[in-house]
Amino acid sequence: MTIWLITLAVMAGVGIVGYYQGALRAAFSFIGLLLAAVLASPVGSLLKSMVPIFGVKNPVMIAFIAPLIAFVVVLVLFKVAAVGMHKKVEAWYKYKGSDTQRMLWERMNTRIGIPMGLANGVIYVFAICTLIYSAGYLTVQVATGDQDSWALRLMNRLSTDLTKTGMDKAVAPFMPRSELYYDGADVVADIFHTPLLQNRLANYPPFLLVGENDQFKPLSEASFQQEWIKGMTFGSFVNHDKVKPLVENREVVTNVLGMLGGDFKDLKIYLETGTSPKYDDEKILGRWAFNFNASMNAARRKKPTMGSLEIRRLRAALGALFARSTLTATIDRKAILKLPAVSGSKGTVQGSWKSSGGRYILAITEDGKRIELEAEVDGRNLIFTKDNMVLVFENTRV
Repeated sequence: MTIWLITLAVMAGVGIVGYYQGALRAAFSFIGLLLAAVLASPVGSLLKSMVPIFGVKNPVMIAFIAPLIAFVVVLVLFKVAAVGMHKKVEAWYKYKGSDTQRMLWERMNTRIGIPMGLANGVIYVFAICTLIYSAGYLTVQVATGDQDSWALRLMNRLSTDLTKTGMDKAVAPFMPRSELYYDGADVVADIFHTPLLQNRLANYPPFLLVGENDQFKPLSEASFQQEWIKGMTFGSFVNHDKVKPLVENREVVTNVLGMLGGDFKDLKIYLETGTSPKYDDEKILGRWAFNFNASMNAARRKKPTMGSLEIRRLRAALGALFARSTLTATIDRKAILKLPAVSGSKGTVQGSWKSSGGRYILAITEDGKRIELEAEVDGRNLIFTKDNMVLVFENTRV
């Protein structure tokens, strides 16, 4: 019902404006509206860097505001041109044409101005519905209830009415073709409503080292996590002092998009299923936690004759060196081994990995010597073998 009221108000308004402005100015506006709709996206992309000057820092808001500004700018240029042309034609009929010609022109101009104004109204309605559909795709998914802001609830009401009236099907052919926004909206909604997905997100191959960035560390604070799990509105979430600096930092957003290669589709599938079609073929990718018991059992299976003294020595060695250790294998073929039990710079060992005949070779430098360890992935375990020592790391992905 709301959509029809908006449509009625717009059509009535532009019809009256068309009557008073005349057919000539309305025709210029019609051409301007068509070109503005076509050029809004490309011109808007050029204006994105200028929008933050006016205090808007949220990338999502910028993505909507920049094309809207471009739309208005193109339309205003045509309206200014229309005023100039109208004055010239009006001056000709006033000073060079006869009174009969002038009266006929004025009558035709005003009467044809009404249908031309209504034609403009159709474009305005489609533009408004397109904006509602695009914004509503995100707001409907992040809605939490009556606690949401009035603006979000209004947008959701309009989006619902758009679907009920069938206008969503009418404007569908004119929607932006970029899947980045829609996949991104799905990802944002999934993470917002399911805070437990953070662990899965942290184990997504391109994001393995993001958590170590100082900009993201405030998100892991216990007080914020409790607030998030307890329940927050989307407005309070994005404006939280732990989240807002990240959302408004264009560099952070650009870096995240760069890590994803400008594609949210694989991340969306990964969050929903726990599997990544893009990265799962390289089974070593991920964060692996040392499994002490599995390592001991594997060593004893490898050497059944191991005596009690040797077992105690092995337990002491593994516990002293690898306790709480993690191995991270990144998409750029880097391997980072963290040994919390080892103090100083030796607590972090960096190397590289490469695949070799279904297995993996981990190359590290220790005391100036290059050491290569062979590993294989068995289910959720990454197993290294060196001499009589077997190291088992378990994948932390959930």
